[in-house]
Order: sequence, then C-alpha cells, then structure tokens
Amino acid sequence: MRMIMAIAAGATICAASAGALAAGERSDRVHLGRAPVQATAQPATAAQQAMLAEKLVIASRLMQAAVEGREVTVDYRMWLLESMYRAPLSELRAIAAGSGADAIVRAVTKAAKAPQKLGAASTELVYYPITPCRYIDTRNVGGPLTTPRGFDLASTGNTYGGSAACNPKAAVGGNEDTIGALAINVAIVSPTVAPGFIGVRPAGAVNTSALVNWYAAGANVQASNAGVVTTNQAPATANEIEFFGSSTQFIVDVFGVFAAPTATALDCTNGTETNTVADTITRDFNLFADACPTGYAMVSNSCQAWGDTAGGAVVLAGQGAFVGGSNCFGYYAGTSSATIFNAPWCCRIPGR
Repeated sequence: MRMIMAIAAGATICAASAGALAAGERSDRVHLGRAPVQATAQPATAAQQAMLAEKLVIASRLMQAAVEGREVTVDYRMWLLESMYRAPLSELRAIAAGSGADAIVRAVTKAAKAPQKLGAASTELVYYPITPCRYIDTRNVGGPLTTPRGFDLASTGNTYGGSAACNPKAAVGGNEDTIGALAINVAIVSPTVAPGFIGVRPAGAVNTSALVNWYAAGANVQASNAGVVTTNQAPATANEIEFFGSSTQFIVDVFGVFAAPTATALDCTNGTETNTVADTITRDFNLFADACPTGYAMVSNSCQAWGDTAGGAVVLAGQGAFVGGSNCFGYYAGTSSATIFNAPWCCRIPGR
C-alpha cells in the first residue's frame, strides 16, 4: 500500500517542482506539494449541461454563417469560438445567423466583452467620476434634433461636436461595453417650437421607458438639468443612448459613468508555518497548518521537507483534506530523520 502511495507522491513532487516557489517556501527543502484547501471537483449540473449543449448548437450555426465562403485561419476560428463561449446564452440567442458575417462577428465580440452584471441585473454597478467634459454639441455636428438620434460611446466627443479629449469609456479601461449608465448634464439651446422638450433613454427604447426629461416652456430659451441614463448593451446595437423630443439644439456634458466592478487582485500572505519531525520511531506524520492572520482565509497550503529526503525517504500521502484548515500527511521511510513543514497561503479581497 505504501509503495502505491509513494508512486502517487512522486508524481505530485514532479508537478509541484515545475512552478515557482511562493514566498515562504525554502529552496533548500524538498517541495512535496501545494494544494487548495478544498480541491473537490464539482460535477456539472443538469442545467449547466443543457446550457452548454445549446451554446454548442448556436455556436455551430453562427460559425458556419460567419465563415461561409471566406478563407479564415484556425486561430481566427478558435478566437470566434472562445468569444461565443464567453458570451451570455441569452445574447447568443438574439444573434441572427442571417445578419451577415461581419455583423455576426461584431455582435459576438460585443456580447463576449459585455459584463453579465449589465442589463436586467445592473444592481452592482460602480460609479466612476470623471472630469466634466463636453461630449455632444449639435451646434457643431448634427444640427437640431428632428428624429430620435443615437450615440455610440465607442466614439470620443469630437465625433459629436464635443471635445476629442472627452472619452467616457477611458474611465473603465477603454471598453464602452462595460458602461451601464451615464451621469450627464444636458442643455437645451434655442428650441424651434414651444414648449422645448428633449428626453434621453437607452438606445432603441420606446417613449414609455424610464427616461430623463428636459423641458422649457417657450421657443428660443435655454434650459439645463442633470440626470442619469441607463445604456443599451444588446449585442446587435452599436449605440448605447439616444435623444428624442422636439426640434432643438442640445449640449451634453458627461461627469461620470456607472460600470460593472473591475477585477481586483487578491491580497495574499503566508500564514504561520508549522513543523514536525518524522524519524525511525515516529514515521507517520499528520501536520496541520496554523491559522491565517485576522481577516485572511486559507486558500492553499505548501508541504515541504528538510533533512533526510533523498531517494523517496519522505512520502506525501495527501494534503489539504480538511475544510477550514489544511494538512500534510504521509510517512518517513528513511534511516535518520526529516523535518516536515506546512506553510499556509492566505488571501483576502482588498477593501472587504
């Protein structure tokens, strides 16, 4: 039985030695293994299997439509498949195969980039203030509003008569698809009819949708007001917001965006290392890791050995087998002694 465990432990040692040593792992020791505290694999649920099966069907259909009659590389196909896998299933369903290859690729790419926190589940958006800047000025580009007019946040302000330096997406890493809402100030300038009225809403919405209104009772007046408007992040729509109302010039200054939380790197540190001696009298060892510092949680542990370790003298039978803690257990098969070390790796989310 111990011979079988020794063979398994040898594989663990080889795999672990390929990685870089984390802080606290000594190069003069034999690295027996690093394992997560809870390494149990969870089988896919029936719902997850059904979702994957539907994704595969849609991906096959869209891939055929996107590359039909075109010579594309294997890398391009793999990139497109990966984008389809990352895209929410609900948005893949909305992409029409008959839209044309370029339209399908644009829609798939946008769906893959868009955070799933947006849309109906937009309750976790984070506000990013920006220096107020002029994004739209119809007196310079576009002219008075006559029919609903959409705006794509992928463009900078100079596209719409504002400032080239006004780039709301820069506040969230340059990806406009992560913006769930805009904080803006809108000014009506010289409406041609009374009363002057303008509204803003997610692009493609209807007048009964939630919207922000600007109103002035009379022609040739100016009115200004601030508001927050949600965006349309559907993959088939390039524009995120649109304005509608009576014929008037308008100016839009942006002073903040609401976006899905950005990824935050874990804050990790070593916990207190424990050790025990295994020798010819006490050959078996079962060494538990010490607790993590306050505020940190253990995510893995590292088992190491020092002393008489040559020729498979120390056999690691297993590690990380206990919820809420982690251990290194095995036995010593040498003729002298070896010291076993257990170093916990502890992490937390910064600011939480």
